[in-house]
Amino acid sequence: MAHRKVYLAVGRTGTRIYRFDPIDGDTRVVDNVAPYESGYTAMGAQYRGDDQEPLLLAVSGNKLITIDVAAGTLKDQVIDGLPKGPWFDGAMDPDGKSLFVAGNPDTPSYAIDVAAGRATPRNSPGGGRWDDFAYHPKDGRLYSVEGDNGDLLLIDPGRQPTKTVLKAGVFPPAQASGAAGSRKAYAATFFDQDGNFYAVDSAGNVNHLDMTTAKIPDHSQRIGRGRVPVDDLEIVNGAGRITPLPVPPSYDEIVVTKKFKGTWENGEPRGRVYSFDLTLTAVSKDSGTAEDVRKFRISFDLPTAKGAKAEASGVDVIAQDGKAYLSSVGDQFLAAGTSRTITVLITVPGDPTHLPREYPLDGLRATRLLSH
Repeated sequence: MAHRKVYLAVGRTGTRIYRFDPIDGDTRVVDNVAPYESGYTAMGAQYRGDDQEPLLLAVSGNKLITIDVAAGTLKDQVIDGLPKGPWFDGAMDPDGKSLFVAGNPDTPSYAIDVAAGRATPRNSPGGGRWDDFAYHPKDGRLYSVEGDNGDLLLIDPGRQPTKTVLKAGVFPPAQASGAAGSRKAYAATFFDQDGNFYAVDSAGNVNHLDMTTAKIPDHSQRIGRGRVPVDDLEIVNGAGRITPLPVPPSYDEIVVTKKFKGTWENGEPRGRVYSFDLTLTAVSKDSGTAEDVRKFRISFDLPTAKGAKAEASGVDVIAQDGKAYLSSVGDQFLAAGTSRTITVLITVPGDPTHLPREYPLDGLRATRLLSH
């Protein structure tokens, strides 16, 4: 089971949950989940159905933290047999019953039966600076990344120690965030359902490695020219599995503005149609630098209700898991500093009298895509 987004634990104390969209880098704090002041790491996701947000489970000392992102609840319980850590790596077993966590090199790892609230010691992890692992959806094995040198690691809970180097130097060395005491580690790792592997370091750099076949590439690919935007906070762990990306990822944001043009009632499906002019400008959002754009993508939130859709001419439109992605068709050159306007119609099902007069267009962003 998988969703479009994964979840990041951010901040060693006062830890918050962020949702992260690996397609466009859209990252938002889950406002309804309170910060956990003691901090937690070693997080896993327990999926409950295609239409439900997963439960997130993490550890803090000798406690199991259960985070329900849909309900906005966060609770902890002391786990029988679990020492106080520290803990770095966490992943839910494929059956969703056990959270496997690892800490210091020479101390046991533990399998936590989340229903029984009991921990069973396993083999020690071995040395290095690796802060998360994830199960491959096809071969069922655990993989991680060494932060100091980018080695791809295979983690075998039945082996002593559990860590072996599968392939050296596949990823660039990890970077620390601007937070005091941040580790240079790959703090969040996850797969898509096809077996593509993603690793996010403490600073928010995202790297992709194609592990869909038995042949592992020599080097990963860093995505875009941006980082996961969590300011100077530190990413400390991650959890989840994503559906395969329908379009190439990019986090290289450019300027986009919106102008609401109007709304009218719709008959089939019953609801409202909202009209916007979205204006792209060939200027990097973060730096303000004017640069040519040859390919682009616009994305924004779209209801998952049946009949919801986005329409625009001159672009390919894909709607998936609550987002719309509008991608340029071929090379649509936009010279540095110049602008282009695209008219978008958004259909939202529902009682027209109860729908807003202006659709909020949350999550609106535009990214420059690679042109080759």
